[in-house]
Amino acid sequence: MRFPMLVTVFTLTCSTFFSASVHAANQDNAPEIFFDLPLVSAGVPLQTSSASQLVDVELRLSSMIVAPNPQRIDQWIVRCQPRQDGIQIADYAPRTEVASPIQGPIQVKLTDEKTESVGLAVNGTYGDLARGNVGADRGSKKAECLQYDRVAPVHAVTASGTINRGRGVYFKLKWTEQQVLEGEKVFHLTLSVPAAWRSGLIDVSVIAQSEKKSFGGWDRDVVTLGRASFVVAVYRTGDSEAMAAARNLADAEDNLRRTVTANRNHKNPITGLVQNVAELFDSKRQVAPQQLLEQLLVEGASPHVDKQLLQLPVQTRVVALDYCDAREAFVRLNQSEESLVVCH
Repeated sequence: MRFPMLVTVFTLTCSTFFSASVHAANQDNAPEIFFDLPLVSAGVPLQTSSASQLVDVELRLSSMIVAPNPQRIDQWIVRCQPRQDGIQIADYAPRTEVASPIQGPIQVKLTDEKTESVGLAVNGTYGDLARGNVGADRGSKKAECLQYDRVAPVHAVTASGTINRGRGVYFKLKWTEQQVLEGEKVFHLTLSVPAAWRSGLIDVSVIAQSEKKSFGGWDRDVVTLGRASFVVAVYRTGDSEAMAAARNLADAEDNLRRTVTANRNHKNPITGLVQNVAELFDSKRQVAPQQLLEQLLVEGASPHVDKQLLQLPVQTRVVALDYCDAREAFVRLNQSEESLVVCH
């Protein structure tokens, strides 16, 4: 009777220790800033010709700093890349902006001063009968003053430009006294799309970085405080069918995220311990939730052919297939049946 009791105590102790270790590791690696971006955005037509049209897309990126004593966030780097071929970046905002911590011009005053002085003094004493004192002094002073204003030095507050031969755009935002990298930031993309364009997907990635100096300031390390990847479904304003397909895709993505997170968090302690111990000796470990979402959302992996996705629980795999079908239906609005690249 004692032996089973010892085994039970050992199992519960190992399970508690493993959970505490994972929890502590997650706390150490937890990001200090979280990002959010709406899943759907409406593209507003600006100019239309027989071959192409210009569409303005607005992206509202929000951030929230969760650390009570956060590190200094030096910059954001945001990248936006449309997936559809044939789309070019015609314009974007905000453009590169510079600023200075000094208000107004810097006044510089130069003074050149010259002074000349000549002196002579003679003292003589001869006993108690005669005393003598002779002195002479001559001086001159010349001063020249030059004063002018100098432009205050500036540095980039926001830098932006195109990437991938004009098919994408990047934004680099610096933390300054005038610009705080928390809250909502608005970005505009003007896309040059085909005249029959109705919908498309845009990959958006953002990373928050901090620069640390060590060894007396000689070495500098860049530390990542938070990162996120999003897929935005953009449809042409006024197209009710494309809007419905975009919202359906957004619902499928939200369901996928919730299902993956729920299946990872709600796990039996005993079976969870067995699985974690087995993963230590098995080279084919289970895919982490974040990696799974990146494979499905960002990389466009298929639950039909991907080996890791084929090993998912039945419920998660069904939800992943629903998302794949919703993405296919959304992309199909711009493609003919012959050129359609399906997820299967």
